[in-house]
Amino acid sequence: MNIVNNGTLQVPGANIHYKLRGTGPIILLIHGGGGDADKFHHVADHLANWYTVVTYDRRGHSRSNLANQTEDYRVETHSDDAHRLLAKLTNKPAYVFGSSSGAVIGLDLCIRHPEQVSVMIPHEPVLLQFLNGNELKQAKQFMEDLKKNHRNEVITLLSSLETNEQSKDVLAERLLGNSTYFTEYEIQGILNYTLDIEALKMVFTSAPMKVLPAGGSASRDFFPYRCANALAEHLETEIVEFPGNHAGYNTIHHKEFAERLHDMLENKHRTMYN
Repeated sequence: MNIVNNGTLQVPGANIHYKLRGTGPIILLIHGGGGDADKFHHVADHLANWYTVVTYDRRGHSRSNLANQTEDYRVETHSDDAHRLLAKLTNKPAYVFGSSSGAVIGLDLCIRHPEQVSVMIPHEPVLLQFLNGNELKQAKQFMEDLKKNHRNEVITLLSSLETNEQSKDVLAERLLGNSTYFTEYEIQGILNYTLDIEALKMVFTSAPMKVLPAGGSASRDFFPYRCANALAEHLETEIVEFPGNHAGYNTIHHKEFAERLHDMLENKHRTMYN
């Protein structure tokens, strides 16, 4: 079992709760909407065999409190938090893995602070600018359904957990808070954001940093996978597949997921520096 060290970083408008485990080069894991650092609990434990794994609650989630509870969600603000967290922990380029909206944040970080990123793996980024027709309609309907059903989904999840009532109440408050932040603020912020693909392509071709768009092998028909595939096409590279679905790192596939991620980073490191 890896020792987990907790820390707090003050950033403009929020305090960021983060966790460190393992030794070696830093890999920052950025969670998607409605989650927190604990979404990566299992995969982080595996990755800690090779890396210093950094997980954190993004502002507005769980233990990362906002000074202004009603501040608008902006991708740029969240990527600035990631920038400040990396700057606190290292002066070397880091590996970054982002999931869903966390992948969008990671891509924005690459554009604004390419010197901080060695390899960026955006796993199924929610970038609706790459969709049209039925795919775009599916994505927007999915977002609307999330807004309507998020509380019921949290309640269903809680009912399936084996824990005492006191612990369940604390967990319920946290999960509902994250889910509410996602549906009331983050969804609209993601819909309003447009990735500057030309700026990303310029960074991708001129800097030693590499971007490896990724998707889950079990979610090829889900719109975020299509977004990742479109991003790969724009960057003139190929999509990389991970085991499982949109959240394969938080399922029974977590060990295989971690090993796949490690293999990718090892191979990319060899090609970049040998």
